[in-house]
Amino acid sequence: MIIPKNVDTTGIDVSYHWSERGLKLPFQGATGLEARATILTRIDHVTIGVADLKTGIAAYTRIGFDIDSNGTASNDGDHLQLAPAPREGLQAIALASDDLAADSAAVRARHGIAYLTLVAPNVQPASRHPNGVQRIERVYIAVKDVAAAAAHYARVLGVPAPKMERGTVIHADMAIFQLGATALGLAQPNGPGVCADALARRGPGPFQILYRTRSMDAAAKWIADHGLPAPARGIRNTGEQAMLVMPEHACGVVIGFVGPG
Repeated sequence: MIIPKNVDTTGIDVSYHWSERGLKLPFQGATGLEARATILTRIDHVTIGVADLKTGIAAYTRIGFDIDSNGTASNDGDHLQLAPAPREGLQAIALASDDLAADSAAVRARHGIAYLTLVAPNVQPASRHPNGVQRIERVYIAVKDVAAAAAHYARVLGVPAPKMERGTVIHADMAIFQLGATALGLAQPNGPGVCADALARRGPGPFQILYRTRSMDAAAKWIADHGLPAPARGIRNTGEQAMLVMPEHACGVVIGFVGPG
């Protein structure tokens, strides 16, 4: 389901704040529709367009994912889906909702975002990936104006805009919308790097999936043992190490890893 960019006819300014585990709670004084507690619990799955499914499966196997013949790699609470498409790259991000009908209607009324969809939670048994991946940490979306984009996303999702951060690995100014254990990151390039490259190559839109792994070293070894260049490494603004597999090796997507050595 692609959420259309409908004209906002509600005129409702819904104000929520995030509690732990992704719960949206109304600010004091909210009434009516604003007072309905809803949950966008996490990123449920991401869809990556591939020119050929068999070739895409081989590419993600080399990166260290245990991916089935349908192009699905299941993690702890989320999954990756490869799908044949005219253009390779990150096509869609699905967010899990506790009240799909109501939340979908609310998002449509607030204009929607073309590559964001809402789904009922669909937890699948997690695979044991050779790269040690446990779950999605973040999905990054390249934008031209992060402040304007953050205001739009905040309105569509019904949450306050987050504070700005400096992304030291992707070289971007960022606004991070936390959804439970996962997050959407809006990123405006502030220098040369993968974010600037993605914006120049594909225009605004999702370009990177950051995964949390049990072992950065195990992921790097698997990748090297399967003929790919050593991933580029950097230090996040949290002090953690991260590394990136470039889009030419991942069907047009930047695949990132973060975790212990």
